Amino acid sequence: MSRNIALLGMMGAGKTTVAALVADALGRTAVDTDAEIERWVGDPIPVIFATRGEAVFRDLERQVVEELAKLDDLVLALGGGTVLRDDNVASLALTGVLVELRARPEVLIERLRSGSDGRPLLTGDLDTQLRKTYDERADRYAEVADLTVDAERPPAEVARAIIDWTLTAGDVLTPSEHEQVMR
Repeated sequence: MSRNIALLGMMGAGKTTVAALVADALGRTAVDTDAEIERWVGDPIPVIFATRGEAVFRDLERQVVEELAKLDDLVLALGGGTVLRDDNVASLALTGVLVELRARPEVLIERLRSGSDGRPLLTGDLDTQLRKTYDERADRYAEVADLTVDAERPPAEVARAIIDWTLTAGDVLTPSEHEQVMR
């Protein structure tokens, strides 16, 4: 058994992309918590926010985190607000490690300009909203993360940095994963 690797950070940091790369390298399953919520409910995140509200979304997110934290050998891409709740952090930390993907607001804004649809917390002026959200969350992300990785690099480099860290982090990888990565 190995510990889950949960990627956290701002929208646009590349969590879903990097999770897939890390999972592929380790032979694990990648799970995006937002996609899992959509699968459970049958509605896209913006519809959940619009029809049920953020509080209901956060409760659904809590349920998804609780279920996923019971499983092994996952690489999770967490929604940006997941770690704002202490109970989510506690569940994730029991069975895994938390890795923050950090990028400056300017980089995130540039990445999101082409596709902020489906991001209900980015309504109105993208620059203002993203910087506000970044300011509200940056300290919390750093507080709960076991590792912070510069996510301004290409996704493959970010994934490699995470994998390299897992090699020295103790009980994150199984012996066979360790051997596979060392090849």
